[in-house]
Amino acid sequence: MPFDDPTILFTNAGMNQFKDVFTGKRRTDYSRATSSQKCIRAGGKHNDLDNVGFTARHHTFFEMLGNFSFGDYYKEEAIYYAWEWVTKDLQLPVDRLYATVYESDDDAFALWEKIAPELKEGRILRFGKHDNFWSMGEVGPCGPCSELHFDRGEKFGTGPEDKVNGETDRFVEIWNLVFMQDDQLPDGRVVPLPKPSVDTGAGLERLAAIVQHVDSNYGIDLFQNLIEAISEITSSRYSDHVASHHVIADHIRALTFAVADGAGISNEGRGYVLRRILRRAARHGRTLGATEPFMYKLIPALVDEMGQAFPEIVEKQEHVVNVIRAEEESFARTLETGLQHFERIARQTRQAGQKTIDGEEVFRLYDTYGFPYDLTEIMAEEQGLALDDEGFDKAMVRQQEQSRAGGAFKAETFPHREEFDNLNLQLPPTEFVRDRLAVETEVEAVVGDNESSAIVLNRTPFYVEAGGQVNDTGRIFNDDIEFEVEALHLYNDLYFHVGRVTRGSLHALKGKDQITVTAQVEEGRRWDVMRNHTATHLAHAALREVLGDHVEQSGSYVGPDRMRFDFSHHQPMTPDEIAEVERLVNAQILRGADVRTQIMSIDEARKAGAMALFGEKYGEQVRVVSVPGFSMELCGGTHVQNVSQIGPFFVVVETGIASGVRRLEAITGRAAVDYMLENKRFKLDVAEMVNRPESDALDGVKQLREHNTSLQKELKKTRAQMFAGGGAEVGETTEVGGVTIATNDFGESDRDTMGAWLDKQKAMAHPVLAVAVGLANGKRAFMAAASNAAVTTKKLDVGKMTKAVLPKFGGRGGGKSSFAQGGIEADTDVSAVFDAITKWVGETVS
Repeated sequence: MPFDDPTILFTNAGMNQFKDVFTGKRRTDYSRATSSQKCIRAGGKHNDLDNVGFTARHHTFFEMLGNFSFGDYYKEEAIYYAWEWVTKDLQLPVDRLYATVYESDDDAFALWEKIAPELKEGRILRFGKHDNFWSMGEVGPCGPCSELHFDRGEKFGTGPEDKVNGETDRFVEIWNLVFMQDDQLPDGRVVPLPKPSVDTGAGLERLAAIVQHVDSNYGIDLFQNLIEAISEITSSRYSDHVASHHVIADHIRALTFAVADGAGISNEGRGYVLRRILRRAARHGRTLGATEPFMYKLIPALVDEMGQAFPEIVEKQEHVVNVIRAEEESFARTLETGLQHFERIARQTRQAGQKTIDGEEVFRLYDTYGFPYDLTEIMAEEQGLALDDEGFDKAMVRQQEQSRAGGAFKAETFPHREEFDNLNLQLPPTEFVRDRLAVETEVEAVVGDNESSAIVLNRTPFYVEAGGQVNDTGRIFNDDIEFEVEALHLYNDLYFHVGRVTRGSLHALKGKDQITVTAQVEEGRRWDVMRNHTATHLAHAALREVLGDHVEQSGSYVGPDRMRFDFSHHQPMTPDEIAEVERLVNAQILRGADVRTQIMSIDEARKAGAMALFGEKYGEQVRVVSVPGFSMELCGGTHVQNVSQIGPFFVVVETGIASGVRRLEAITGRAAVDYMLENKRFKLDVAEMVNRPESDALDGVKQLREHNTSLQKELKKTRAQMFAGGGAEVGETTEVGGVTIATNDFGESDRDTMGAWLDKQKAMAHPVLAVAVGLANGKRAFMAAASNAAVTTKKLDVGKMTKAVLPKFGGRGGGKSSFAQGGIEADTDVSAVFDAITKWVGETVS
């Protein structure tokens, strides 16, 4: 999960965590790195979902191996390291390896000839931008790349399409070396990165398939026990349903690792992608004969296989099982609704005299209900219908474009960044003065004008947004100028104070050496933020105590107005659980413990039990913030000195934002005091309204509600008696073929009142059909009844009538021959419904 990067749905490459290093936004104390990175490619620019299961090498979840250079080694060393590792460590046969380079990258071509002379005879190939140029998105880091490909042999194909960078399984790309040298800006310009760098990526599963001499990634050891578990749980044979086994094995890996990392399943963003993955796997499960939820039963087999390498899936196993089981059960209900939707559109297609189901409707089945195109095609063929594949393809392309736009990398920018870059200044990092709200400091750089400008100081008390905590605001001033700080941005370890001049002129800060100013944080706002931040730590600890150790942070907002804490949990909190969290946090506040801050190594912090916070990157030395005996977390934010300074703590919202992810919002300090005073005023107003003492106000409200309920029942009974006694005087009647059709639009009503009138009509000795329509609980209800004579002598069937007429008005219903009910669209012309029923009676009787 890319917790600190809103520009991508999932971590899709090993370089994601180093993006700020490549662009120069963040400095590190190292210039090289290697990693094995958990990745998901199922949304945005990098989307392999539709290929999974039908090729030997595509996955949604996979592990990417990589080595990185941040201005250290470059092309020659990167190519040398790759060739050495592949040929000496993995011992892949040299005569089956090919190298590719970008079409204009003569340097890389010459280096391959030098380092791997075995490839000189036609096995170093040039390709264009589509194959050998890498970029994270429409904007951002980019550069030419060089790839290593492996020839798996003639048994995988000997045709003209079996070639390097082809679409078949014979030649497999095993390693991509990206020579990251440029930054694509939003305005279309391409500028050099601060230092040419190297980013490489090699899929573990692809390499394992080659080393283990298997025909498919799904044949490697990591998948064997999982595929066996799928066969056992679904009572199916792998050889009979290879693709479905592959889809399920891949997708359960993606779901398990994403949910264990704090992701939820929902209808938007990454949650929507995960829902699509789960439903795709569930549909393939049905192909194997699994009609009940089954995927959650596979998680123990996956944990047994990969839990040692990834202990997080061991720790979160119960939580992952609960989330996936709940989502499978929900999809089972959605699937039934989808089948009903298909039947409806198939019927409408036939009634319109057409033979092809509209492509938009087919896409809706795919997108909303999880129906693969081929499944819908089979169901349509069974009813003699075809699908509008062109319309479906257009809808699919539209969604993919929206997904790419939503998941595209957006360059980190702020006002006047380009103007600053053009100055080519080499400035030392800004020093953050944590323990003071005002400091004297010197101006390092100024860009912009009086209305909008950015100031860099050599040290600052202003906090820049990180780890969920918002920026500080305040002012920078001296005798000549006052500047209002509205926002802050961190770029290349420099704090940019962005805002406007409120007194004097910006020229007072330009063209002079050692200009001294005072930087002053807005004190009241900072205190509100600090209260909420420390309260977030207390709430986290309290949630784990009340709900269990599976609770981990999935997101946060710490502002002056409130704190918001997103956490992993599979069901809504009960009122008692919320109250217990409030009690625990307020008890700690009353205890009045000092908040301790310690600097220690990351290993020492972990051994001490400190929890890592959402969205933070940690170096070798970390800040540990603790409330002794209750909470200990790694945190770079600002906090109160003593928990008693937080003031009252109240939870104001607890809600779900995705399957497996809950959200808690709370207030402290001044906002909490206002909340208490408002509640006190509310209680006084209610007590006055019910004419009771404040302590008895709730009893007064209960008594008032009971009295109101009793009156409503009496009114309902009286209305029912009135309509039942009124008989045919209520509504209108029409004679058709010897049948009296009585109709009435009751307007705002209820089913009991309508039913009482129908019962009166139904009791008539002669043939009567009575139809009632009314708005009940905000929905337009339809009810109909026929007398015994209408059923026996005129052969009327009210159930059939309801099924025949209501769909014409966007409704549905059904029932027996003498009684039926249903619903129609709220804005339906009721007189048109009555006319259609009259016509149906005429046709039936005749």
